[in-house]
Amino acid sequence: MAAMLAAQYGLGATVTATLHPIGYAKVLMQVGFEPLQPQPSVSLFGKEQWVYPNIFKYVGHIRKVDGFWGLYRGVIPRVISGTIGNAIQNNLHDAFKESNKKAKQLAPAQLSGNEDQLVTWLSEFCKETSQETVARCVGIIVGHPFHVIMLRSMIQFVGRETKYDSIFSSIAEIYRNDGILGYFAGLLPRLVGEIITVWITNFLAQLINKYIVQEKDMQSYTAAACGLIVSHITYPFVLVSNVVAVNGSGLMAASPPRMPYYENSFDCWKSLHAQNQLKRGSSLFWRYYHGNKVVRGISRYN
Repeated sequence: MAAMLAAQYGLGATVTATLHPIGYAKVLMQVGFEPLQPQPSVSLFGKEQWVYPNIFKYVGHIRKVDGFWGLYRGVIPRVISGTIGNAIQNNLHDAFKESNKKAKQLAPAQLSGNEDQLVTWLSEFCKETSQETVARCVGIIVGHPFHVIMLRSMIQFVGRETKYDSIFSSIAEIYRNDGILGYFAGLLPRLVGEIITVWITNFLAQLINKYIVQEKDMQSYTAAACGLIVSHITYPFVLVSNVVAVNGSGLMAASPPRMPYYENSFDCWKSLHAQNQLKRGSSLFWRYYHGNKVVRGISRYN
């Protein structure tokens, strides 16, 4: 059993590390760093439009500046954060599952009326989704300090800093700069986005499996498909979380004039919303340029 778990987490860590360069470039996009000039193109509807180079050209730029291994800046804290979060989430999920199994064995038989079936379904849905929410949120909270380290080490690319080059130096720097709360910077919007994602995804998956998808083999993929759709809706929470996690860190990418100081997550959300930037970094290919953005009198792009 232990060997299977080790193999499972090892595989997850390998996949995370393999895809890290794409996530790395995405984080730099989220903080508004665009080192490559937009180019003229044509949209899907035939309209002339200026677009930024796609994610692969962005990754190529990082490699050109820092070399191949430079593409893996921040990969260690990312793997640690993901592994710890997944381990805690899976353990809690298994504990809830075992508890539910015992509760069903002790529970009296349910009536077969339509109204009783609906009440039973709603009760089970709310119970299981609440348990999944708790498991995910606890995993996120415990792994979040390493998530903050990952983000700050990545955006050092912009100013060529070295404050967050190692786990230990990062821990010390965050405590010196922000105190204990610095390890949980950006946590609130991340949790809110995760909670919304879990509930909407589970609800849609239940409805689709009940009324549309009848094949058992296909039903296992419904939740994943719904999750991809819902994650697009909740993306602004991810963006705000990552921006707040690095804001005020003293790094060039997260300080004026490149980024204004935000008082809190709500201030960040309002500022990005006012600029129509709540989807910044969400697209990997058609990344439209909308002209020079000015934030509180500070130019967003160079």
